[in-house]
Amino acid sequence: MKILVTADTHGNYRTITDYILNNEDIDLLIHAGDGVEDVKNINYETGIPYYVVKGNNDFFVNESYDKIINIENFKIFLSHGHKYGVDFTYDKIIDKAKENNCNIIIHGHTHVYVNKYIDQILVLNPGTIFLPRDDNPGFLIMDIEDDDINIERISV
Repeated sequence: MKILVTADTHGNYRTITDYILNNEDIDLLIHAGDGVEDVKNINYETGIPYYVVKGNNDFFVNESYDKIINIENFKIFLSHGHKYGVDFTYDKIIDKAKENNCNIIIHGHTHVYVNKYIDQILVLNPGTIFLPRDDNPGFLIMDIEDDDINIERISV
């Protein structure tokens, strides 16, 4: 399954829509918050199924702050991350993922790309296409098949 992972689009979703429309092998969209309405627009324009969580700038939307997603043999903890203090430490979000037996965390909020293992949990932040704080605008393509996972960073 090929998954486009993004976060923090803040109303600037055209790049994501265009990528999906030009890459018909994308099966799913995962958005880690601050763009719930963007995801609805992307879905409307592309028909792609999605998972999304609410971020600290998603007002008046009916989504949860956290979700657990099962894909193939992976259990993903999806959260914007602001409620776990990801700006400063990963301790709280790692504890929450462990509590739910997740082996992947996807979060946003910091506008910085992250792809690393902490305590045997894969921690991913796709960064953002809008106002990246690491001067690296982009998103992720996560390709999952059974026990294999491949992460590709798409810079825009």
